[in-house]
Amino acid sequence: MRKLRFAEAVCPGHPDALADAIADGIVKLACGRDREALVGVEVAVHREAVFVDGRIAAGEGRECAVTLADVEAVAREAYRAAGYGASPAGFFAPAPEALRPSFDLCLDPLGTEERAVRAVSDDQAICVGHAVEGRRAGFVPLEQALARDFAAALAGLRRARPGLGLGPDGKVLVAARGRRVVGVSLSVQHRPESEWSELTRAARAACEAVAEEYVAAGELRPLRGVEWLVNGAGAFEVGGPLGDNGLSGKKLVAQAYGAAVPIGGGAVFGKDPRKVDPRGQALARRMALDLVASGQAREATVWLAFRPGDTEPRWVEVETMAPRR
Repeated sequence: MRKLRFAEAVCPGHPDALADAIADGIVKLACGRDREALVGVEVAVHREAVFVDGRIAAGEGRECAVTLADVEAVAREAYRAAGYGASPAGFFAPAPEALRPSFDLCLDPLGTEERAVRAVSDDQAICVGHAVEGRRAGFVPLEQALARDFAAALAGLRRARPGLGLGPDGKVLVAARGRRVVGVSLSVQHRPESEWSELTRAARAACEAVAEEYVAAGELRPLRGVEWLVNGAGAFEVGGPLGDNGLSGKKLVAQAYGAAVPIGGGAVFGKDPRKVDPRGQALARRMALDLVASGQAREATVWLAFRPGDTEPRWVEVETMAPRR
């Protein structure tokens, strides 16, 4: 019997996801103002506090093309987009306007000499890319695709049915064996007055609807005997940064391929696309995906190792499983 495989995902209002969204928003802002911008930032959130540190070098003038006011606006918008503050589903703290941002950032323009070596790796990195058969799953492991899509379904349910009183925070755990789902755990933030049985039915139904798409695509067995658990620890009324602290780059495995695929370990959020971690991971994924999507392999994993000063990976290792005949 094939072994169990596990994966997890979080909703946009999870504190780690909030931190990643802020970091990603800063990168997009800087690169939107300077295509060659150098960005390396980290974000921490807790209660109303938002702390951002690192460096942003962008623009060719005397000052950085990104200001502290810009970074603060990105942070508040990330909370707003996730569903914090007043919303049709109710009020969930902390409100964007109540945040207390603080910064330890180096902001400067990107000089000519540094701009000229943006293609050179400024650090070492081990980058892993993986792909496996399954177009509906986006060529990632089935359990990982399901976890991500279930989390997205919960976020969509919050917006589509505000009467349920769902909050921005949430987590999903999926256990699968082969092409069969064994168990699903859903943790969904909600208002104190939310109707428990209706919330449970709706959350499960939203995920089952997604799973049926995989069944129709032939990538998942029909859902039979699945062990479902919704809010197994009880009421989930206090969530997000009020319930836990968050840090960018903490969800490396959840954002990659799940627990079944070893990864290199470098975070990508908060780093501009020219930095070696996001650039190398994107290249490794593209190489693995090309092998699977072209029919040369049914599963492929690519390892790329960079040294400081490299413009291309110094070492490349590829492992594949032959396509079915």
